[in-house]
Amino acid sequence: MIKITWFGTATILIDLNGEKLLFDPFFRMNKKLEQPALQEFCNVDFILNTHAHFDHTFNFPTILEHSSAKLYAPYATYEKLKTLGVNVEDKVQVLKPNEMLETKNGTIKTVSSKHVQSNLFHAMLVALKSIFIFKARRACKLLKTHKNYPMGNEIFAYEIECENKKIMVFGSAGIDETKELPKNIDILIWPFQGKMNMTKYSIPIIEKIKPKMIILDHFDNAYPPITSNVNTKKFVKILGKKHPEMKVIVPKFHQPIEIDD
Repeated sequence: MIKITWFGTATILIDLNGEKLLFDPFFRMNKKLEQPALQEFCNVDFILNTHAHFDHTFNFPTILEHSSAKLYAPYATYEKLKTLGVNVEDKVQVLKPNEMLETKNGTIKTVSSKHVQSNLFHAMLVALKSIFIFKARRACKLLKTHKNYPMGNEIFAYEIECENKKIMVFGSAGIDETKELPKNIDILIWPFQGKMNMTKYSIPIIEKIKPKMIILDHFDNAYPPITSNVNTKKFVKILGKKHPEMKVIVPKFHQPIEIDD
């Protein structure tokens, strides 16, 4: 049995017949939102990171201190955690593109990806929102924190295979146009934040990948005022009309999605 659970932001837990793979764990900074217990991020078998931005990396020192699992990540994440005092030699393994990891119940492959590029209008709206809702100080603090977590030269997506299923996990909604897009994907986990019109941006990419199922994430207001709640209804409606063969799931926090054989 494969189970997929969303824990907010881009945090995804994939359970492969009892073997737990955790992607980009992050405790949301919005106090109005639910939070997992620390042990839910620690009692896992593999911890994987797509890139070094703070909302994908910030909580690793605490998680790695309390978990026996190793972190698999790009080099920029390794370097950042080293500056934060993490015992990276023992706790972090640097991955390269097209690297394969063997698990007890499946395989994990790194795939070169890109970060979504926000347009100027989107950036201006974020700035204006910060001013008008009187959270400019908080926004500046978050932007400074974000600047202290440079992405580096690599960002990964992960392709997981188990029980004749292929699951593709993206950490950001960007693709490397110099690389061939993955094929024969059963489940695509797609971040839904970063553009003014994520529906218009996402659908052409998804039409090229042609997954059987799409699970959205990263659509929540995890660290306001930099982020915002993204309305997923338009995407679900339009994709449903254009491609009824593709099932779309907007997950709920902490509620496992069971994948049928």
